[in-house]
Amino acid sequence: MSNQTDYSKTTLKRKIEEFLSQGRSKFYFREMVEEAQVSVQDAENFLIPLLERGNIEGRLELRCPNCEAQLGTFKKYREIPEKIECEICGHEFSRSEENMNIVLEVTGTKFFRAQRISSTSHQEKANQTRNEEIVERRH
Repeated sequence: MSNQTDYSKTTLKRKIEEFLSQGRSKFYFREMVEEAQVSVQDAENFLIPLLERGNIEGRLELRCPNCEAQLGTFKKYREIPEKIECEICGHEFSRSEENMNIVLEVTGTKFFRAQRISSTSHQEKANQTRNEEIVERRH
């Protein structure tokens, strides 16, 4: 079981680094779970310590269930009004988790280091590895 947990942590960290390398510091929790192909539980176990340390920040994005318009982001569930009227289509609805997406934003750069390897540095690494292999064969 711990091998699966380690795999999930590694996969999630790589997924966040991939988002950062694409210039994306914000992403949806659901999107990350689906793209990394990990369980919600593993994702939560990975993210909660990062939230607590301030490496990432979480918000709730409210969407209209009728027209899908984004109606704002909130730090806490209780900040969201119990009754909402969509500013776009006029649809009235009650606060519900079904109308929210968890949005995560990387705030600390110490934990995540976006890996951007240029083709020249990648080529240099390949050449160095080849040179090391040649030296090992000679000895």
